[in-house]
Amino acid sequence: MQKKILFVSLFCFLTSLIGAQTANESFSKTNRKDTIPLFVNISYIPYLNWKIIGVNTSDGGELKYDFDVNSMTSVEGNFAIKKIGLRMGLSANIDNNYISKAYSYGGYLGIRNIWLRMQSSKVSGTYDWVGALPSGFGNIGRFNNKYFTIEILKTSGAYKHMSGGLSVNRVMGTYWGIGFTSMGFPMKVSTLVTPGGRENQQYGKPVYDTLYTAKFGTACFGFDMLRQLCFTEGNLSAIDGKPAMPFAVYATTQDKIGFGSGKVSDYAKNMAEELNPGLDMVKQSGFTTLVHYSLSVGVRYYKKLNPVFLLVAAGYDLEGAAVLTFAGAADTNKDLGYDTNFFYINHGFSVKLYISYMRKDK
Repeated sequence: MQKKILFVSLFCFLTSLIGAQTANESFSKTNRKDTIPLFVNISYIPYLNWKIIGVNTSDGGELKYDFDVNSMTSVEGNFAIKKIGLRMGLSANIDNNYISKAYSYGGYLGIRNIWLRMQSSKVSGTYDWVGALPSGFGNIGRFNNKYFTIEILKTSGAYKHMSGGLSVNRVMGTYWGIGFTSMGFPMKVSTLVTPGGRENQQYGKPVYDTLYTAKFGTACFGFDMLRQLCFTEGNLSAIDGKPAMPFAVYATTQDKIGFGSGKVSDYAKNMAEELNPGLDMVKQSGFTTLVHYSLSVGVRYYKKLNPVFLLVAAGYDLEGAAVLTFAGAADTNKDLGYDTNFFYINHGFSVKLYISYMRKDK
């Protein structure tokens, strides 16, 4: 099924390129220098390994996971991405986020050197809670959540301040951007109680939550050697006057920080109040931060098939983040606070395909 979707997506993109060729050939040289070529990138991780690590382990209770075999799909580009994204099950309008709207407005305003990136993965499997359990609540079951990211990215001039300057960036391809990330994970929730005052908080009886969600507005910075090779059509390398080698190694990386809100579900709230009687849980949502890093390394090969530039790559992707909540404190002896700080890691073998339209200077 995935192969069929990929084939249909590529066919639609190539058809779009042919239809757009006439319009693009009318661009002036000045416009070409300021505008990235029409391109699309599809990245696929067939087996994504997930791991969730809770910060607090001193109050007892443990939530064990057995993750399903889930994949992750990423699509990015500045042309026909909505059509291709939808055919691969990715919609830019998830959670009515502001990034998809900003991208549309940017297109109307003619903002150059920007492109859209979407990434999605299912997070599902079974859980086993080892800890106290009130009547009416089960200790085993299934979880089914989703991980989604959408970003507007733009070429960066940061290379001007880096060692090597332009000669480095024509290979590295620095960029920056803003985005939106939503996620849902199963996790252990530590509870907080106090005789009075936050300074006297202690841990209560912990619970689990398979429906925890968080949403963030994000800012990112990174470099992508594959995307840059696609932009330069293989004509540039770190050596002046020399084209890039058709076969070589690659690396891409991104640092990201996000600010938003995390929310404990009603299920976890009810369970926590049952195990800690006489207390009422404080507001279930609050200010939460995301500190994120991703890395991909591997080998790549490109081929010029005029008017198409084709780039394929295979490598290994690693992504990790800390999700820290600055909410949930217990202030009075009637409050039931909570702590949901955790880390997550995912990794897996990836295949990537870049296709771009090769522009002609006149």
